[in-house]
Amino acid sequence: MDYKVYDVLLSEYKDRMDMLSEALIRGNCPTIEEYRYICGQLRGLEAACATIVDLKKRTEEDFDE
Repeated sequence: MDYKVYDVLLSEYKDRMDMLSEALIRGNCPTIEEYRYICGQLRGLEAACATIVDLKKRTEEDFDE
């Protein structure tokens, strides 16, 4: 099975996380609401990445058996 879709999703999400992190580091959040929004986006993307990694691992194990 081709697992490239997992890798593409992870790459896209990690790129987005890097962009959001950079915004926080540079102080590009003029309001507390924007800061909270970006933090929420980062938490959501981290959770999505963890889910994708887990799904990829389980899928590989299922097809390798």
